Amino acid sequence: MKIIKAICTPVYVPMEAPLRWSMGVETGTTRTIVELHTDDGLVGLGETYGGAATVSRFRSAEPFYLGFDPLEVSRIVKNFEVFRTTSEQSALTIEMRYVAAAVEMACWDIIGKAQGKRVAELWGGADNERVPFVAYLFYRYRSSNGKLGGEDGPQGICEQYADHVARFGFRGLKLKTGVLDPVIERATVRALRERFGDQIEQLRVDPNQVWSTETAINELKQLAAYQLEYCEDPTYNLEGMSRVRAAVNVPLATNMAVLNFDQVAPMLRLRALDVILVDPYFWGGITQCKKLAAVAETFGFGLAIHSDRELGIGMTASLHLWATTPALCHKYDSHYPFQVDDIITEPLRWKDGAVALPKRPGLGVEIDREKLEKYHRLYLAQGDQVEFFDPQRPGWIPHVPLW
Repeated sequence: MKIIKAICTPVYVPMEAPLRWSMGVETGTTRTIVELHTDDGLVGLGETYGGAATVSRFRSAEPFYLGFDPLEVSRIVKNFEVFRTTSEQSALTIEMRYVAAAVEMACWDIIGKAQGKRVAELWGGADNERVPFVAYLFYRYRSSNGKLGGEDGPQGICEQYADHVARFGFRGLKLKTGVLDPVIERATVRALRERFGDQIEQLRVDPNQVWSTETAINELKQLAAYQLEYCEDPTYNLEGMSRVRAAVNVPLATNMAVLNFDQVAPMLRLRALDVILVDPYFWGGITQCKKLAAVAETFGFGLAIHSDRELGIGMTASLHLWATTPALCHKYDSHYPFQVDDIITEPLRWKDGAVALPKRPGLGVEIDREKLEKYHRLYLAQGDQVEFFDPQRPGWIPHVPLW
């Protein structure tokens, strides 16, 4: 069996209302959907970040995967290794990691289909058939029709959480902070605890590195009273987070300060962090995520999955990853409930705060051709979206602390 063709389709799927974060506004998600065809008729599905630039990298990377047997997925993974071992975060390195992640994902989908087994079974078997989630809450602008969004303070966020509890059954949450004055955001956390109490089993905040080191220390000393599970990326770089971690009793997490194995050892030496949010795309694929899980078990730090507006193919791959990786000891949080649609035939559904693993071989999902074409046309109509901009903060420069 050989891989003979790759079809790459960039799509854009809107959010129900614009989501605000420390560096800008997310109006939707731009992803590239990948279909790897084999000479015996099997098709493997993959998904990754980005649009036109990512598609271009798929073409330049064809010698790394075309003509190879997907059953020899480790050989294909090794072909991309040069883009995974350098700490240099160049555009080429990052985009090739995105390509590697999607190609590997599609190979596992093919292998599962060829053997009649789910990806979870290929990775050693699922420890749980249901993957638990917490809500992911955002301050939002109003949608174009004015019916959704507009949450700009404690009351609005409390109502948003109540809605997600009713619709999805969540019993915990992550609040995207770094958007409003810390005083308002602290009041939001307080309001959530006062209204929902112990019904919130996990409570996380994520300022996306927008706080200065001093602000992070001051805020987390006060937020500690509300029993935070962890704070994700409170300030910039490992040195800053090491200072914060030494001064507060709140566990710290990151998906921004540790993005490759070169950065793990400094993190451990500095005692900077307690949890890494592993992203299959930033890290370059499932194999790399599994390697990081082994490191986490060895050195005793926690592991969670990072969400950044993945659609159903990528989300399902991460479900299989979570279910087969004991080191992933924190519940998943995801943008998915905010997205208006998906490009798979059976969009993911929550029951009692969890999503069930698919039962079919491979990843267990199939493309809805009409929706793929619909959201590809939408991508072509508006191109790649600039999310690093907030119209209410035109002078804001990413990675320069606001507070």
